[in-house]
Amino acid sequence: MRLRPLTNDIQKCLLPIGGKPMLEWWLDSVFASNFFIEIYVNIHYLGNDVKNWLYHYEQKTGNYVSIIDERSELLGTAGTLRKYAPHDEDFMIAYTDTFSTKVLDELCFYAGLWQDQRQDVMAGLLSMSIPNDGSASAIVLDSIGQVVQFTEKSDEGTVSWMGVMFARPDFLDHIRPGDRDLARDVFPRLAGKMRVIAHVDAYDIGRGVEHYERLRNSFQQTAKI
Repeated sequence: MRLRPLTNDIQKCLLPIGGKPMLEWWLDSVFASNFFIEIYVNIHYLGNDVKNWLYHYEQKTGNYVSIIDERSELLGTAGTLRKYAPHDEDFMIAYTDTFSTKVLDELCFYAGLWQDQRQDVMAGLLSMSIPNDGSASAIVLDSIGQVVQFTEKSDEGTVSWMGVMFARPDFLDHIRPGDRDLARDVFPRLAGKMRVIAHVDAYDIGRGVEHYERLRNSFQQTAKI
């Protein structure tokens, strides 16, 4: 509801930034990194539009994307991972309504940071500055970046999750039947088992129309320089 009326007829992951849908920015980055074996995109709202767009993306780029079709039942981020994620490989999850030029340009670097720290924690998060309106997650960290508290929709923390997580397969063992949302249902239970591996500048357009417009304006101003 927070992005209406923009999303009345277009899925938010297809909203354009700099002439490209946000989903395209993410897919281009993931494929360019050469770090991932298989790429999945979850579809639900306006799923036919996203599916058709993905078909044309594959035709244009030659890059294949597996579709997780939840148009009939939305499992949520946690439920989707529990059902579909492989239990023998590390994985990354990314919310495509978040946008960070640095992450998109240097995704392989952040994946490498995770590889260097994966023995110490089961999940590595990328963080961004915490908004003061309680519209995002709030993370309290210790002196080495370990997550000691995670609260969804709060402003009482050090930083906020920017929607990107790297994780080991044993992370999946902590998703319980009935869990739907990672930030609400799973992360709060895993204090001490997660670490913020990097802090970045990022936009979360899912917070509202004004945040999408702010990102668009910022991108246009940067492109003119």
